[in-house]
Amino acid sequence: MFACNAAAQSSLQVPIQFDFLNPGARSLALGGAFVGLADDATAALVNPAGLIELSRKEFSIEGRYRQFEQPFLVGGRLSGQVTGEGQDAVAGPAFSTISSARTDLTFVSFVYPHKHYRVAVFRHKLINLSQNFDSRGVFQNHGFEVRDTAFAATRDFTIDSYGVSGAVQLIHTQAGGTQTRGVWLGAGLLVDKFKFGFEFDRFLHQSFYGVPDPSHQQVFQFTQNGSDVSVGAVVGLVVPTSSGKIGISYKRAPRFEFSSFSGGLAGSQEHSTAQFKVPDSLAAGASITTNGVVISGEYTRVFHSQLLSDYVNVLVAQGESRDRSARFSIDDSNEFHLGAEYFLPFAVKIPVRAGTWFEPDHSVHYSPTPADDLLDERIAASLSSGQSLWHYTLGTMVKVRSRVDISLALDHSARSTIVSASAIIRF
Repeated sequence: MFACNAAAQSSLQVPIQFDFLNPGARSLALGGAFVGLADDATAALVNPAGLIELSRKEFSIEGRYRQFEQPFLVGGRLSGQVTGEGQDAVAGPAFSTISSARTDLTFVSFVYPHKHYRVAVFRHKLINLSQNFDSRGVFQNHGFEVRDTAFAATRDFTIDSYGVSGAVQLIHTQAGGTQTRGVWLGAGLLVDKFKFGFEFDRFLHQSFYGVPDPSHQQVFQFTQNGSDVSVGAVVGLVVPTSSGKIGISYKRAPRFEFSSFSGGLAGSQEHSTAQFKVPDSLAAGASITTNGVVISGEYTRVFHSQLLSDYVNVLVAQGESRDRSARFSIDDSNEFHLGAEYFLPFAVKIPVRAGTWFEPDHSVHYSPTPADDLLDERIAASLSSGQSLWHYTLGTMVKVRSRVDISLALDHSARSTIVSASAIIRF
């Protein structure tokens, strides 16, 4: 019996499933179906063409509480018979949960209208993660008893976007001087600031069936660090109709550089540089107002697979895992969003907003090799916790005088809860 040197895995047991939600309490309450509505200051980032809807100078601010849970492999027995000795007491993989809960100022913007043009400046916190997690090591038997080494890891990750967007309404002048209003066009430039720190340490157990001991002999370390600034862009189009709007938006997200280091027990070291590509997204949606009810729907394609070629591959290209790189995959997301808003027939008009949206599994997955060896078994188990999620949303708004709106929203799924509060002040 021996402790398997699993240095080649580096940080493969660390789940990767990033979410890139649009800002705004109203958007959140409507299930994220906002590209075809885009009628407040968050349009600057979601679909800048929608800024044409704003006829006054407008200041917007949003804060969010976000709680997220992600299962990850911490122990158990993947193959062979449970012995009942020490830590070897669970048949099958044992998962724990990475919990992350933060409250942030997520969006601030100012919109300035002028004739047929609109200009907006904004700041958006796209990602803000701070996580700590560890594993006691799984047991396996492929003809002999093996236990994976334990690990402890930390991850801190932020992306802040600063941008400026503009929109124009096309005006057609016909013979005789008659003017007709056409489509709305918008575009924005994003300057994103990226900061990333990750440390992954493997260490031996004091005994084969014993509890992990971080003070015991370290056998492997893997770190990633990055601080970079990069540029992205967003373009959008809105076509007004007699009862609503149709909108299309494409976001070209930035790419950031970071460095990696890995070192093993025998003193071997490896340095590399790679890139983190925030996934691009393409969205199309429509909104309609009928009998006092606003209904908005949207389809969004998020290109999560762009994370694979740069960010994920640098995780797997360590030691013997280099030959396994082609067996890792991340699926692009086909998201479907639907929301509705109805103003209650009271003296004070208060809206009820509700929606739902489908988030397909976009975590990293692994297909074992034909040999299906010890490392295959561990990697496949550790990357098996991704799942598709249904989100359900609810919200409302209170108008303070005629120029201030305060909105609240909730988004809940089996693994996450988001609470948003925003204020819009018009001048």
